[in-house]
Amino acid sequence: MNSPRILALLPFLVRGARSIAIFRDLRERGFEITIAYCDAASGAYTPDALEDFASTGHLLNLAGMDSAARFHKVLELLCDRKIDLLLQIGAADLYHLLPYWKERLPRLRIADILYNEIGHTLNHFIYEKCFDTVMVESEFMAGFIRRFSRKNNPPVTVVRSGVNVEEFAPNNSPKSELLKIGFVGRMSEEKNPIGFVELAEELGRREPLYDFRMFGTGPDEAIVRARISNSAVANRLKYHGFVEHVKDGLHQLDVLVLPSKFDGRPVLVMEANACGIPVIAAPVGGIPELVIDGVNGFLIFPTATEHIHALLLSWLEQPHELAALKLASRMHALEHFDREKMIAAYAAAFSDIAAS
Repeated sequence: MNSPRILALLPFLVRGARSIAIFRDLRERGFEITIAYCDAASGAYTPDALEDFASTGHLLNLAGMDSAARFHKVLELLCDRKIDLLLQIGAADLYHLLPYWKERLPRLRIADILYNEIGHTLNHFIYEKCFDTVMVESEFMAGFIRRFSRKNNPPVTVVRSGVNVEEFAPNNSPKSELLKIGFVGRMSEEKNPIGFVELAEELGRREPLYDFRMFGTGPDEAIVRARISNSAVANRLKYHGFVEHVKDGLHQLDVLVLPSKFDGRPVLVMEANACGIPVIAAPVGGIPELVIDGVNGFLIFPTATEHIHALLLSWLEQPHELAALKLASRMHALEHFDREKMIAAYAAAFSDIAAS
């Protein structure tokens, strides 16, 4: 079949959202994609008006409608545009309507897209009879779905994410005698920014040449700022807050620490590697599929302070080792994390699901 006609269900519109960026790329490849959303934005995120979708009539605002109105509005669109594939991407308020759309349009294919095992997985399993497949980014998540599904052989489609390796390129900034260690990401419990602060305090007591930096915002920002202000390393731990582009923060680091309590397949690992930044990451979720010890970083829990200190100290004492690891991280990203491969994989997956 030709490129399928797609309707994507989102909870709200967020600037920089992975799914929206993917849809924009697919539109350039000829896919007809309409986005429906339930609310304008979440207070913790910067909204995206999606003028490019709205200008062509491919944006449907469901905010303020009750369930019945949402059901009929989406059903009308599904019929009028002869939608082949319905994508559920975290729109929690719409899960309960999926069985009714499927009943009215039995040929409609429906896929759930899940990034980690926390989020919307409960809703997925409640309504899993509606789904023709569940799309995930990692073998970890594929295994999670298979373990807990009530289906004998649940259909799972794995599409590995990637980044623009040209946009996220190394920055040849002047070398410093300080080793710049950083956290970049959302200030939220699952990303564990407080864990990074605690690690910085432990490391700071051991070595004066460690420099700590944090970039990002989120619901726990006030908690993180307060914790830093009362920290013994407050003069060496700078909180920079929001950055316009992630690479602006990454380019200020020698190593990225990812102390997540749980995670899927974090794009940040790939962005850091593309910038030539190795990653010290907690081995949770799909992270072990991204990080190979000694190649593009190391899998270490943030509480393993002695292990991390020994590693960082070796880079201070032998900077050529860190330089080699930075180059290896960049080469690993070029080979394994190329965004073009991801977009091609999504295009093929959507077409296959719609045609099944």
